[in-house]
Amino acid sequence: MAVIFAILLCTVAWSVKASNIGPPPRFFRQLQDHFDGTNTNTWMQAYYVNDTFWKSGSDAPVLLCVGGEGPPIDGSVVVSSVHCNGAVEMLPDTGAIMFAVEHRYYGCHNMSACPVTDLSEKNALHFLSSRQALADLAQFHAFATKEYGLHPQNKWVSFGGSYPGMLAGWFRLKFPHLVHASVASSAPVEAVVDMVGYYDVVAQAYEVNNNNVGGSKDCRRAISAGHSTIGQLFQTSQGRERLASLFGHSADWYKNSLNQASFAGNGVAYFPAQSNDPACTDPACNIKLICAIMTNTSIGDEVDRLTEVRHQQQQTFSYLFSRAASTGLNRPPPLMRSPNSVPDFWGWQVCTEFGFFQTCEVGSQCFFTQGYDTLESQMSFCMMLFGISKEKVRNNVADSNIYYGGWNSGGSCQLYPNGEVDPWHSQSILNSTNPNVQTLWVPGASHHAWTHPSASTDQPSVTAARKAIRHYVDDILQKKC
Repeated sequence: MAVIFAILLCTVAWSVKASNIGPPPRFFRQLQDHFDGTNTNTWMQAYYVNDTFWKSGSDAPVLLCVGGEGPPIDGSVVVSSVHCNGAVEMLPDTGAIMFAVEHRYYGCHNMSACPVTDLSEKNALHFLSSRQALADLAQFHAFATKEYGLHPQNKWVSFGGSYPGMLAGWFRLKFPHLVHASVASSAPVEAVVDMVGYYDVVAQAYEVNNNNVGGSKDCRRAISAGHSTIGQLFQTSQGRERLASLFGHSADWYKNSLNQASFAGNGVAYFPAQSNDPACTDPACNIKLICAIMTNTSIGDEVDRLTEVRHQQQQTFSYLFSRAASTGLNRPPPLMRSPNSVPDFWGWQVCTEFGFFQTCEVGSQCFFTQGYDTLESQMSFCMMLFGISKEKVRNNVADSNIYYGGWNSGGSCQLYPNGEVDPWHSQSILNSTNPNVQTLWVPGASHHAWTHPSASTDQPSVTAARKAIRHYVDDILQKKC
């Protein structure tokens, strides 16, 4: 199979483009390495502030939005964005001050705000890790406390979604003397090498029928049956002729195992779950519209219906199909490859910390053509890009779970909200036996949908989740943590 370079938690591909919304960045001096007492190098880390409702000297809280791997944060993060808008919407009533801190390296599109001066050097990514990022936040806490005249009565609450959600929860876990509470949305805190659960949940999502998702058991079965049949069609000349007539390419093209993998191993069409938007209206853009096609027997058999889904999507999602040969239709693209040839930062963290290799193994619940998108094919990029062996990757993942605790991390005053159709919930905390760690299940919701700005088209469950999170924050601020 074609090499998969990185597996992003963020919903869609993004480019480095500044927003005109919100305040400009501010900067503070940060240590390059928090764990080497002999390293005195520093760099300027970006952060953003919304103090519109803040009164200096008040006892109002401090709301911290944690930056992550993408999309990049800019001034909109503290005004209106997908990152932490629940916190933004709390500002008028709470009188809080809000900060957002850019994650180290993920701001290196601006080299003046990068921990290193030359990303082409051999060990340029040496200072990129979640542990360094958490130490950055601790240093920022000290800086902001002094710079903005904060005092102990100004309780901090950390927010984030996806990888930033992991960091938000871990910031409370590792620095409870600094952070009063956390809201860790869609946070996959249990690192794993072979993330079979990702595509298992994708398949399960196509059965969900609440909150206008529009899935069904018949839909899931049809998608699975179609991909299984395609796997069989690869094996005969007559089958390959049929595929050529339906999907293009020559019949001989479908003989090649790499072509088979890129075509069907990750889905012959785009099947959103992590990024499912029930309100979208483009052709075959969400679970509901895809299932309307996949359960329409008048189109033909399941392969014919998959063809129809693909054809409807090809114009709207042309960018996905143009890169499908290298990344697959249902996997986010490599991170920040252009225009400045910035390295694959998230790929580095995949190999050195988290794994999260999303596979479609034989015998799993994955409803694509099984056996092509394998762990073996995915882990090879760690050696190709970074010289990190598979054994070392496994050890790195195990070390992360030892350090953070994974599903059994303990802690207190933490909330873990997760969406039903979000595949990342397979690695998050869904049921807590710790009375001081709470969870919130959001039926029918995709990847931290409730952190986005409120809209009239929001699912009822997402609206309810925002209210529940607001209630949690109001309540926890009155308690001792």
